[in-house]
Amino acid sequence: MKQLNWAILGTGTIASEFATQFAAEEAVLYGVASRTHTKATDFASKYDIPHTYDSYEAALADEAIDVIYVAVPHSHHYQLIKESLQAGKHVLCEKVITVNGAQLTEVKTLAEEKGLYLSEAMTIYNMPLYKKLTEWISSNDLGPLKMIQASFGSFKEEDPSLYFFNKDLAGGALFDIGTYALSFVRQFLTSKPTEVKTMGNLHQSGVDETSAIIMRNAENEMATVSLTFRAKMPKHGVVAFEKGFLTITDYPRASEARFTSNEGQEQVIQAGDSKQALNYEIANFTQMILNKEQNHTLEKTVDVLEIMDEVRKEWGLTYPFE
Repeated sequence: MKQLNWAILGTGTIASEFATQFAAEEAVLYGVASRTHTKATDFASKYDIPHTYDSYEAALADEAIDVIYVAVPHSHHYQLIKESLQAGKHVLCEKVITVNGAQLTEVKTLAEEKGLYLSEAMTIYNMPLYKKLTEWISSNDLGPLKMIQASFGSFKEEDPSLYFFNKDLAGGALFDIGTYALSFVRQFLTSKPTEVKTMGNLHQSGVDETSAIIMRNAENEMATVSLTFRAKMPKHGVVAFEKGFLTITDYPRASEARFTSNEGQEQVIQAGDSKQALNYEIANFTQMILNKEQNHTLEKTVDVLEIMDEVRKEWGLTYPFE
């Protein structure tokens, strides 16, 4: 059985969660890289990873590595994706994949030229529930899609040492939690939005703190997104059709949805395990590479980045390194 060797670039919180869940049959967690020797060795010891690298460049130079998982701050995604692809590695990058559409277009083109796979580690595009919902919607007469609502609020301390309010690290609510809400919306829309309207409040650090986004596509399907970094709000999604609506709670890693018809009848749709969210990403990306499957998620990621570009332009939000 062919197995792919994976290496993690970065040793932060999401890298730790990724290593904890890593259990795909046709994938091996082969190595971890950090710019700090102690961090790499401690991480490798904790998660029983056989190889460590004192630099990202050293990991990319190892011909035994097939796939790179990028788990560093947003501001460094683009450069490491590009270097990984140039080294001949497939890349799964943490969200948000790049900070703007131009960066994504460049690395997407590079991946195509190299015959490599590139994807964003977006849980929504990998959770089994969403695949099942797509099939369920197509097999039931729900009428046309009319409205999608997605909210996400997270209270973050104003600590400049963390990336949340750090403009140099591409912090802000849009990139951290808004990417989930917009990906949820794009998962259900028939086509990408052609109109985007927004209002946003910028934090004193210069990144976005609170915002509302309204979208409409060519089919006249509409969607609203509400985000904040300074108050708790439920991760709550509603997908409303002419004949009823789906309610999905904790939608980034959801395993259950509830459909309520206009007559009040309810039906629960279940699939997957929320605790295995990152491992679904690993397994799906591995299978896509081994089976040479078409990448169906990257175009949705492109659409989401285009929306982010539009709303940031409206807010007047740019990052120092852009």
